[in-house]
Amino acid sequence: MLLYENKKVKLLNFLRIGVNPFKRFVSTGEIAEELGVVDSRKSTLAQIVNIIKNNPNILLPIIADVGIGKTHFYWSLKTALYYYNTIYISLDKVYRKFFYNIYSEFIENIGVEPLRNIINQLCNQWGALERKFGFFHVGDVKKVKNVAFSQLRDQFEEDHYRALIDVINGITTHQLDPYKKVEAEGWLLGELMDVRELSRLNMNSDLRKSKTAFTMLKLLIENSKLGTVLFIDDFEKLISMIKPQEDAEEVFDPSWLYGPETSPEEIASKKIIKRISKLKKINGLRIIITLKSIKALEEIKQWFKELQTPNFTFNEPIILKKFEEDDIFEFYKNSMKNFTEKLELQTSINISELDYFPLNEDILRKIYHKYDGNPRKIIKAFIRIFNKIIYTQENLQSIVNTVEI
Repeated sequence: MLLYENKKVKLLNFLRIGVNPFKRFVSTGEIAEELGVVDSRKSTLAQIVNIIKNNPNILLPIIADVGIGKTHFYWSLKTALYYYNTIYISLDKVYRKFFYNIYSEFIENIGVEPLRNIINQLCNQWGALERKFGFFHVGDVKKVKNVAFSQLRDQFEEDHYRALIDVINGITTHQLDPYKKVEAEGWLLGELMDVRELSRLNMNSDLRKSKTAFTMLKLLIENSKLGTVLFIDDFEKLISMIKPQEDAEEVFDPSWLYGPETSPEEIASKKIIKRISKLKKINGLRIIITLKSIKALEEIKQWFKELQTPNFTFNEPIILKKFEEDDIFEFYKNSMKNFTEKLELQTSINISELDYFPLNEDILRKIYHKYDGNPRKIIKAFIRIFNKIIYTQENLQSIVNTVEI
């Protein structure tokens, strides 16, 4: 009994150093989330994984209200899809330079070595291993480029041919020209280049150009050994771009410059829709979009229809539900366990032995019902309670009994 109480005291002492176990639970696409999904969501996760594995080209909507945990769910999905390149995209960050930004995220996700392997494989398919003359291996660069263009031209529209030539130049230069290999790799990694640098590589543009970035993205995804999943969060932001809030006060009326029917935001949103339609032409690319409601999904579908995007269909949406009551207990225990492991306290403090200390089952149940199972609101309640435990000198029992949840 004394040992049990000592573990409680030890945990409180570590908490009062000033570390809140729930403070970091603002899930983002950049910071990896280590906690998996709660039990009630495991079947939904398995369903989505199954859909992705059995459909090489899909657009799958996930519907979840604010605070339900879409971004947290992304990290669980990424872990489950171990043999896929799963890439998080925030519409806010990519709607300008759409293909270039997606390409940059793709390269950051796969890393440099897989990129080198893919372009080496492509170059070999185009005949780079054939000897031009003599005993030593010297590739016939001009012949390799011609073979590449003849193999690939039917996969792209005619207005993409100049971009395709640039991409072929970038790949063949990297593989077959040792004097320009470093510059070519910079180009392939998406580095921005001036006219002089592009001229040295015999290029028209870097990957900021939309058609060039799309062409490169298509080649890499279709020739990667791993499948690719694009997870586009908060997709309904397109609606606010297309239909600004009616009660928003405007100092400047865009119709003065753009006409009564079209605003720059609407033009940008229509471009995004067309570019996402274009992404569907990439074989093996699965696209997941998240929205807050079925109504938002129907509005998005209508815009796709009005813009006459060819052969564009949405899969049936998956609904991501709020926590069930048992989930809050599981989530709390896993969070506290993760906290002690991070501080390397698990040998001296076994969380499973302390039940729900410093809280209790009644408080967890009250929090669940007050916030109707909304994970974000539940986490904020935990943060408030633990802040009071950490930063006040009140007796723990008094805090637990009087804290506002």
